[in-house]
This record gives sequence, structure tokens and C-alpha cells, in this order.
Amino acid sequence: MRLLAGCCMLGGLMICPIYRAKAQSWSAEIFAGTAWSMPMPLRIEQPGEDPLQFRARYSTRPWKGSPYYAYRLGYRQWSAELVHHKLYLQNPPPGIEHFEVSHGYNLAYVSRMLTEPAAPLVFRLGLGLVIGHPEGRIRGKAINPVKSFLGGGYHLSGVSMQFTVSRRLALGDHFFINPEAKFTAAWARMPLSGGGFAQVPNVAMHTLLGLGYRRR
Repeated sequence: MRLLAGCCMLGGLMICPIYRAKAQSWSAEIFAGTAWSMPMPLRIEQPGEDPLQFRARYSTRPWKGSPYYAYRLGYRQWSAELVHHKLYLQNPPPGIEHFEVSHGYNLAYVSRMLTEPAAPLVFRLGLGLVIGHPEGRIRGKAINPVKSFLGGGYHLSGVSMQFTVSRRLALGDHFFINPEAKFTAAWARMPLSGGGFAQVPNVAMHTLLGLGYRRR
């Protein structure tokens, strides 16, 4: 509930940006990077079993398997973005052989700039959804795949918000590089094979480096 209340407040800020953005055309960016996740409560419930709940620690492993990445399309002060975030459980208790959300803990956002596009530092606030793909073995049973509307074991799992700061560095008239720092907070509940669910909130800091193209 606190996260949903925060999302509502964030939406209000997005409607009333701090600065009026100057008109521009569109931009496209692709990023590589990594993230550091804070320890957060992980709750797992399965039919006929006692719930498992503990404070989970995660690693990102940005270059293992499907890499950490992000891409963004922007028009004027608005942008749509996907962050392929990844979680690997580092402290599994008895009963959990392996747990990860690595294909991934995807964060899909619509964001708005709070500064002018040409400002030295560009700030954004965003609201979005979590698209989760859990994997692993719990109590000797695989927790995936689970049929889903999206297919491929991907599920609309929860809600998220982000705050970002970046600095565009021009490479000629159209191309640029874009170092970016990002704070994300999300709540997600993902179904497990055989029934039950994993409740996986996440708060993380991200560092990214992007290559972009823009037209004015």
C-alpha cells in the first residue's frame, strides 16, 4: 500500500514537472550496466507447505546468461523504457535449492523529464510495471515454467517507480553517450509451478552507460 501511495504521489509530480521542457523531436538509446539490490523480504507460499519468509540478498551478475541491459525511446519530455534487471538469491535457507529472477525482473516505465532536455543534468521520474520470469527449485521441485498471458513464462507481476539522473555527452550533431544513475523501487508477486507464489519486492541502485541518437 505504501508503494501504491508513492506511485500516486509520483504521478502527480509527473503531471506538474519542475521545469518546462523545451521542444525536441525524438531520441533512442540503448544501455549496458549493473545494479545493487538492497536486502528485502522474500515470501514464498506453496500449497500444503509452511510459508518461507526471510530477508533476501541478491546479486545482479550483469554478464551471466541474458545480460543486464536497458533501452529507451523518447519524444519531447516523455519516454518509454525497459530495464532488464536481474536478481540472483545469495542466501537461500533450507528448502530453497535455487532461486533467481534473471530473464528477468523486467521494469517497464513511462517517464517524464523534470528538467529541460538540454540541461547539464537531466532528471526523470517514472511509473511502470514489473514483468517477471522466476526460475529455480524449491523443496525439490522446479518453480517454472508457468503458463502466462504474455507467454514464455513472463508474467505481469507488480508495479514500480524510478528516479534517474543522467548527463548527455554529444558525439556530433545526432549521436551521444549517456552515463546514468537510477533508483528503482518495485513490488512484485510471481506465480510458481504447482501453485503458490513468490512475493519479491526490490529496491535497487543502477549505473548505466548508454549510446543514443536524437533528432531535433
